[in-house]
Amino acid sequence: MERSLARTCIEHLRAGVPSLSVAELLSAGRTRVLAEIAEDLRALEGGRARRNMRIIAANYGDGKSHTLNAIRAMAEREHFLVSQLTVSRETPLDRVERVYRKLIARTYFPGIGRPGLDAVLQEIERRPEAVQRLLRYAQTKLHTKVGLVLEARLEGRRGDIEPLDRDLSGYFLAMPDLRRAYEDNVGRKLAPIERFKQDNAFDYLRLVGEMSTVAGLAGWVILIDEAEMIGSVGRRARAKSYDFLSRLQDRALMPQTYSVVAVAASFQQTLVEKLGDGEDLPAWLRERGHEQLAETVGEPIRQLQSAPHLPPLSEADLAQVFDGIVKTHADAFGWAPPLSGADLLRRIRGPLRERDIKVRQLVRAAVHFLDLYSLYGQEPMLQVHDIAEPMPVAAAVEDEPQEGEGVRRGWSG
Repeated sequence: MERSLARTCIEHLRAGVPSLSVAELLSAGRTRVLAEIAEDLRALEGGRARRNMRIIAANYGDGKSHTLNAIRAMAEREHFLVSQLTVSRETPLDRVERVYRKLIARTYFPGIGRPGLDAVLQEIERRPEAVQRLLRYAQTKLHTKVGLVLEARLEGRRGDIEPLDRDLSGYFLAMPDLRRAYEDNVGRKLAPIERFKQDNAFDYLRLVGEMSTVAGLAGWVILIDEAEMIGSVGRRARAKSYDFLSRLQDRALMPQTYSVVAVAASFQQTLVEKLGDGEDLPAWLRERGHEQLAETVGEPIRQLQSAPHLPPLSEADLAQVFDGIVKTHADAFGWAPPLSGADLLRRIRGPLRERDIKVRQLVRAAVHFLDLYSLYGQEPMLQVHDIAEPMPVAAAVEDEPQEGEGVRRGWSG
């Protein structure tokens, strides 16, 4: 591996940060789920898709985010447009306009590291027939505003297109600004149109799905992490969040789109603890006369609560991961570690075998172990301290060796 890339991988591993650069390194043990999703993507491209969404569950620190990055790498190789989103209080799934904006900010055209829709639009603009196909779709299937923005952006180009690009990126133009941008670029007055509401923002997601295939790509893959955050909001917001997931996997609405949603394995238990008897939204919605919404939210609730868990990594899987870490560390810092991945795993596992240690913690410990080994030329001593007891400073960093003594350092975990 090239040194700068290897160092980037090690820094991400050391910090415990999921990233595309380490996705392949940590994909051991996820072969089955990756193969199943690869088959789903082939079916989607061939128009044979039975489903447009897959939900995976795992405990914190057991590889959900790394798995999503491995899926992203695979989807890009298969020539899909890929977008990533982490659900949070700032980006809740019930606020479609925020979701769309965050998605576009992390949307990647295969082979191009710069996020956004620029590369997609450039591919479409190269072919007049592609422009007309996309315009017909927007003008007949979506809210009138979306078609007008696209018309001014793709067929106008007489004035400043920057406001139109901002709109397509999720910073939606107010009506006076849209009128000005349209008239400047198209050269004619804009007739009054129906009001654009918050929920109409979903039409922009439908537009991007269509754009992906019009641009010659296989489709659009959306990766959503930390879906358990749905449980942290109120009933109305949860209902809208489940409805969003329902529409996202509706093949009639999003035929070119495939979504993977990662949720904490504790999601159902969290809802039980919060609500007393689990998710009661369908009944709550029916009591208030929202029959259609009550039907819509039921399936996403069931999917999230019964999502298959990622299987725990076996010792063989972990040894394979650690072998990759050893090789990457060697490439990053130009040395030859005198141990294999299995050897490194045994060193780290030994003092920790009776403890509930997450994969993420094992990986970070392994990187620190190799850091010290490469720095001092001798295998560091791993000491584990009871958290309830204060750790003496000397346990973390020993005194400098006296003349004639060997160099010895201890790593505390």
